[in-house]
Amino acid sequence: MSLSFEWSPYLPQIYYIILALLGAGAIVFAFTRRMRDFSWRGFFFLLLVFALLNPIILHELRDSLPDKLIVILDDSPSERVGGRDKVAEAALAHLTAELAKTNVEPVVLRSSADTSAGKGESTNLFGVLRNNLMSVPASQVAGTVMITDGEVHDVPKDLGVLKRMGPFHVILTGKKDEFDRKVTIVNAPKYGVLNENVTISVRIDEFGRTSETPTTVTVKQDGQTETVTSLQPGETRDFTFRVAHPGQNIIEFAIPVEGGELTASNNTAPVIVNGIRDRMRVLLVSGSPHMGERSWRNLLKSDPAVDLVHFTILRSPDSMDMTPQSQMSLIAFPVDELFQKKINDFDLIIFDRYQSYGMLMSPVYFSSIAQYIRRGGAFLMALGTGEGAEQGFSFQNSGLQELIPVAPNVNDPIMKLPFRPQLTDLGMKHPITADLMRQLQQKMWGQWLSQASVSQLHGQELMTGIDKSPLLVIDKVGDGRVAVLASDNIWLWSKGVGQSGPYTDLLRNLAHWLMKEPELEDDFIKAEAKGNTITVAERDLTPDVKQVMMTKPSGEQSLVTLNVKEPGWIKAEVAADDNGIYGFDNGVKKAFAVVGSARNEEFADVHTTDEKLKPVVDASKGALIWYQENQGFKLRDVTPDAGSMGSDDWLGLKRNSAYTISNVESLSLMPNSLTLLVILAGALLMWWRESGRRS
Repeated sequence: MSLSFEWSPYLPQIYYIILALLGAGAIVFAFTRRMRDFSWRGFFFLLLVFALLNPIILHELRDSLPDKLIVILDDSPSERVGGRDKVAEAALAHLTAELAKTNVEPVVLRSSADTSAGKGESTNLFGVLRNNLMSVPASQVAGTVMITDGEVHDVPKDLGVLKRMGPFHVILTGKKDEFDRKVTIVNAPKYGVLNENVTISVRIDEFGRTSETPTTVTVKQDGQTETVTSLQPGETRDFTFRVAHPGQNIIEFAIPVEGGELTASNNTAPVIVNGIRDRMRVLLVSGSPHMGERSWRNLLKSDPAVDLVHFTILRSPDSMDMTPQSQMSLIAFPVDELFQKKINDFDLIIFDRYQSYGMLMSPVYFSSIAQYIRRGGAFLMALGTGEGAEQGFSFQNSGLQELIPVAPNVNDPIMKLPFRPQLTDLGMKHPITADLMRQLQQKMWGQWLSQASVSQLHGQELMTGIDKSPLLVIDKVGDGRVAVLASDNIWLWSKGVGQSGPYTDLLRNLAHWLMKEPELEDDFIKAEAKGNTITVAERDLTPDVKQVMMTKPSGEQSLVTLNVKEPGWIKAEVAADDNGIYGFDNGVKKAFAVVGSARNEEFADVHTTDEKLKPVVDASKGALIWYQENQGFKLRDVTPDAGSMGSDDWLGLKRNSAYTISNVESLSLMPNSLTLLVILAGALLMWWRESGRRS
């Protein structure tokens, strides 16, 4: 309840100003002329003005509001080190019990509500507080308590608008004498060129003590011990490794666990270096000029990782052309140089609209290509459908006959009929063509106009054309790969004739599959860690129930069932309960995920510290308590202007006395009846005084 005095004038303000000036002038005039009873007249005039101003008393009926204490609980992954998460829950329970003795309500927020913290990347307690500023009225905030290990990564230099959420108190969940050692990856590349060296910089850090004793470091690559060396704490050393294979190259640095360490999880620092090819050398041989060869050339030239060697046969040795060679700007096709001496320098050979030209390609060159494929080479043949294209089918009588997965239909070698390429059931799942379903769902693919008539002998059929005849067939031969595209019409998609199609994705995926790109393998498995959640996925090419063997950093193994389907993939999510390398094996391929990477800000330093939050505590007159040393701290009420709002055994609650007004009652000091009575009484008094003088 509260009383207050206010004016509620009957007239606009200008009238009171005029009336006051006239009244004051009349009183001054009467006083200077020494007129009798001017004081009574002045008193009556002031009383009349007072009545016209209508003074009132306001009576507010108030409902008090409870103060609120904001409690931010740090439940980031680093809190699980040394059992500090349990200490944090105990501190929260004690704080809640103490608040129950007061009329202050707790508002509990958890750091995992922040996006980065939810991924296990960092601890952002002030970000959580900012996100909830609007949910708690500043007039009711009794303070903010942070229950944490002190490793907070978004401490502001200036509190700014957060000042109104003070005082800031901190309850530390760790101990002052914590000792820990960790392997720190100072610098490491994410990618490395195949068969070349990469350099990784490593340092051993110690917390809680200073030691000059060297530490033994064991270095492993892909699970095999490379070296064992000694490293002084605080010393940074470079280690050099050769990128042995495409995909994930796992390099691990480990130091022994010493008694009394806070945690052993950071004594191992794994690094994943993805092996990539520096330059891929591609040989493209076009049997004759045509629109499609530009599509091939533009695609391969647009990839900065491809070195392209392109030859187009403009004039065959047996062609009837009377133009003297001295007048032609042509060079002889270096068939011996390409297919005998330099063939192993190429990662991929493409025959585009190839035609047999007798002496141009003798059987020895086809045999050389066959040996190249069996040793691990990649070969793609795009069959022509133009005039004389049936000559390209002569590979059946060469050393490539056993390797090419299709055979020509000699009765109807070329089919000329508009058609739309279709994916087979396998094509909808295979890594080369699975992603093409997205383009197919968005709009219908454009038409092709002709196709070579072939029959599938072996391999996998991914696309079909006219009358369901094979259009794209792939196969694995020895250590190499072979693919046949039974049409040269793919350029129609690139030109948008009729309707366009995903020619870029198809050709690029096909070329990279032939060159054994790990992510395009049909048995490819991948694993990715975000915070403490690992997502493991495998190519979904069969209806069988898929299980992978998971190996934890401790060596413990368990089966993980993949049961979540996505286009071309089947996956599962696994909760990681420890830091280190998690391995996943599907029986053919392996994948690895690193949890708690040394380059992750959340795990860069896991020991408890008061240094980061102490400036905020001091600036807001708050307090900092080491909970394991003072588990019985108390709460006290303090005023907003108190000199200190906490100590090492108590926390201050700022009392705001906030309220809401439920009703307002007003009482006029000069009601209308009283005002009328005053006017009449004054008039009678003046009349009586005047009458007495005349008598």
